[in-house]
Amino acid sequence: MNIFRRELYGKYRGSVLGLMWTLINPLALMAVYTLVFSVLLKAFQIEHYPLFVLSGLLTWVFFQSAVQMSCSSLFSQTTLVKQVHFPRQMLPLAVVATNVVTLAAMLIVVVGVNLIFIPDTRTTFWAALPLLVPLVALASGLAVVFGYLTVVYRDVEHLMNTIFLPWFFLTPVFYTLDQLPGLEGREWVADVLYYVNFVTPFVEAIRDPIFFGELPALGDILYCVVAGLASLVLGVLVARRMDDQVAATL
Repeated sequence: MNIFRRELYGKYRGSVLGLMWTLINPLALMAVYTLVFSVLLKAFQIEHYPLFVLSGLLTWVFFQSAVQMSCSSLFSQTTLVKQVHFPRQMLPLAVVATNVVTLAAMLIVVVGVNLIFIPDTRTTFWAALPLLVPLVALASGLAVVFGYLTVVYRDVEHLMNTIFLPWFFLTPVFYTLDQLPGLEGREWVADVLYYVNFVTPFVEAIRDPIFFGELPALGDILYCVVAGLASLVLGVLVARRMDDQVAATL
């Protein structure tokens, strides 16, 4: 708990707006993508398009922030790790926990606005809440993995910074796969974008009840649960295997 408090305080220390930055960044992205893709290019004609984008960013912003920030979680706390004996995986998990706080704040705002402007979501929004559990599990497992890997291989952090931008554009945050004309006759490409990119089912499953007013597809729910559990198992295995190596490196 003290590690979590320290991480949360450090994240917003010296910040005037504090948790407001949780909303400012997604709102800025929403405004840009709405202007470019809906207004200027008229590429996507989706009713309440700004809310559509914001509902997708809810999942993506949490996932990216949690995993990306965790890369330096161990390496930046060398003194603490050396002086205090505790499970080292708690440091990347504390990073995830601080992002859960921002996720909750963003969720309250997004769901609240959607309930006002999209009445159909009033009977389905609750279905998104259980899916946040496997989402946090997914981020937690990967946070431990990349936190440990970054200590041993410093290039990992730079690699992740490079990967996240194209990864974002390959995730249907500001578009739906069925609206991409380039996928006509190439269903296998759509399947790759949907299932190989393991963030996509989370974005779709969480957005369905809070924006489209539909319950998540059973296939997406199962995928999210399995992906979350697999990520946790991977995190445990990496932590056990690399713990001594990380200790020696630090």
